[in-house]
Amino acid sequence: MEQLKELVSIVNKRKLSQVEILDKSLISRKDTLFSKLYNGIADGIVHTDDDAIDYLYNQTEQAQKERVNYRKLKSRFKTRLLNTLYFIDINNQSEADASKRAYFECVNRLYLSNILLRYTDNRNASIQLIMEVYTTAKKYNFFDLLKEYAYKLLVHYGMTGNEKKYNEEYQAYQIYANEYEWEQQAQIVYTKVMMTVHYVKKSHAEKIKTIEVCSKELDSITTKSKSLVVYFISIRTQLFYNEIIGDHLAINKTCDAYLKNHKKYYTSILSETYLNTIYIYKLKSLFDLRKMEDALNIIQEYEPTAKGASYLAIKEFEIKILLSDKQYATAKNLIQQLQQSSYFKNANQLLKERWFVYNAYVEFLEHFMNDSSFKFSLSKFSNDIPTVSQDKSGFNLAARIAHILFYIGRNDLDNAMQQIESLRVYQSRHLKDENIDRENLFVKLLSNLEKKSFNYKNMHQAEEYSTLKKHYEHQIISESEIIFYDILWEMILEILKRNDAKIIQNLR
Repeated sequence: MEQLKELVSIVNKRKLSQVEILDKSLISRKDTLFSKLYNGIADGIVHTDDDAIDYLYNQTEQAQKERVNYRKLKSRFKTRLLNTLYFIDINNQSEADASKRAYFECVNRLYLSNILLRYTDNRNASIQLIMEVYTTAKKYNFFDLLKEYAYKLLVHYGMTGNEKKYNEEYQAYQIYANEYEWEQQAQIVYTKVMMTVHYVKKSHAEKIKTIEVCSKELDSITTKSKSLVVYFISIRTQLFYNEIIGDHLAINKTCDAYLKNHKKYYTSILSETYLNTIYIYKLKSLFDLRKMEDALNIIQEYEPTAKGASYLAIKEFEIKILLSDKQYATAKNLIQQLQQSSYFKNANQLLKERWFVYNAYVEFLEHFMNDSSFKFSLSKFSNDIPTVSQDKSGFNLAARIAHILFYIGRNDLDNAMQQIESLRVYQSRHLKDENIDRENLFVKLLSNLEKKSFNYKNMHQAEEYSTLKKHYEHQIISESEIIFYDILWEMILEILKRNDAKIIQNLR
């Protein structure tokens, strides 16, 4: 009660202001511009300021007059949104991760503690708030917060003359400060790695050299730190390096090292996210090495606990395994079941479109296995993947190849030739990187086939095919390779052979 009395006294001395927030009663009303703007954005109707003006004020002429009023409304609306963040329900059932709920609470207590200390000069109430969540912060190793908590307690114990507590807290502060400093150092190095891999225009050799230097820096930090954040960053950088050089065996071994050692480090709020990433990498390495049975075992082990994007990711590997193993019936069932899942329904448009591409390959495989007519609406397929069609990487290439496969299946070689020519233009613009050899090898095979008027004889002996088939362990395999290119090439040659046989049979 003493603490309550103290808090009431603090509040009573300060002037209370009305806090404007967006609560359920306001949002549910249909007669306010606030609720209309909120629901318009939430429902995906409003994307720009012009959209908002047209949506709120209806007629264009009136909208022009209301632009000044809209700017005022927008400012007040933003203020309400920011105020509302203070009152987010952290115990909401939709947030199942206890560590995230705990972090929200700990951050909130630090904020309130600072308010009490700096604006009311009330140290006792401020320290009491810290003490209430100190154990929680320790449990989850929130080093950024623990450093601040320990600092406040050090000042408190020093000012109250509690030498024993001061000495104990000083030792704790040193640990928290060091771990947080090492986490920050590791994050800074990691951002350089990310920038090098994804954004900076450097040669393949330059990227490798940069990541090697960064990896050594991270190894040095890891030897000093017990933070899982630091260890994961070090492992993730090794995975980037092994990806760039196409060493699938090394990727697999690196994943095993993390799975073996990660429990030796302090847990993190991101522990589950890290584990998901490692499992996906291990699964990809097994798939790339064509160790399908081992990959399926990982899927069975990991699937029950996988959620959201991680669940969809492992299902993508499962569908690829089924396709390369030519199990089209099981693959069709997988797609049907997946599309009923909440993870798929809540996925963004690009993720959903990827599964339309997978479905096209399943349809192709079914026709191939049954030697049927390759009936499939390519126009509908194109309409179903507007985002993929605009994307210049990954699944755009897979979709282009799917068109070629169906045209060859139908023996519509004129359209196949046009698609292959279009693919060569695409290659010259978007397949320039040094680490996409398999894509370029496959495009070259298709180009040579088209130049030979689809004469499939002796094409099994093509050097590019041999390279794809025999050296995959040291080649980078991108997401666009839905069915391994060497297997797909064998299927194309088989289709051409069948089509020739049908023509000869009809002539008889």
